[in-house]
Amino acid sequence: MTTVTRDSISLRGSGVVSIKQPVSGARFTLDSLLLADFCRIKPRDVVLEPGTGTGIVSLLLAKKFPGIILVSIETQAQAADLCRENISDNDLDDRILLLKQDIREIKHILKPASFDAVVANPPYTRTGTGRPSPDRERLTSRHDRLGTIQSWLDLRIFLKNKGRYFLVFPANRTAEILSMLLTANLEPKRVRFVHPSQDRPASLILIEAMKSVGSGLEVLPPLAIHDAGGRFTAEMRQIYNLS
Repeated sequence: MTTVTRDSISLRGSGVVSIKQPVSGARFTLDSLLLADFCRIKPRDVVLEPGTGTGIVSLLLAKKFPGIILVSIETQAQAADLCRENISDNDLDDRILLLKQDIREIKHILKPASFDAVVANPPYTRTGTGRPSPDRERLTSRHDRLGTIQSWLDLRIFLKNKGRYFLVFPANRTAEILSMLLTANLEPKRVRFVHPSQDRPASLILIEAMKSVGSGLEVLPPLAIHDAGGRFTAEMRQIYNLS
């Protein structure tokens, strides 16, 4: 039986979320927290989160936007079981519906053009590249062996026109992901680069794209994680609700 821990996470505007996750293996990362902070969700939106893992992004969004409904998708058994517990532990059973499904199969379950937003932290390491994790669930959550990034962008069919697609991706693949979004009729509207520190190249890009709209892109000021002394920057402390 896998050992799990219970952690408490608080982001600006989200309140406190209690979450169970494995001690090792498929744990949530900074990517997910920054994605949740980046998302702009309207008060009554219906939101789809594919690949929810143990549910951290859905939980944070549900706390931050109390009028929204989320449908969270997870195919891995252990992660889905923990996600279901986390939803109940945070009293969100009436606002988050968990489906234990492969994202490539949900077209048989969900209705097209029925969501206002999709929020995704896709596995962005190409299978056969990078150092594979010995943990099977962590490998699946980080490598695209169950579906390429195109499979994730295909989820645009569930967006209404002018619906928003939020995602986080490696900064060194920015040209690739922006090109793929445009090909998928998802117009990039807002982006932000994330840097480990101010003097280092960006490691991540946060993207908000919209379905079936005209061009026009806002490039936000960069976000630096650490200052010159290796401490969190002032904005990162705000994001983490640190004094």
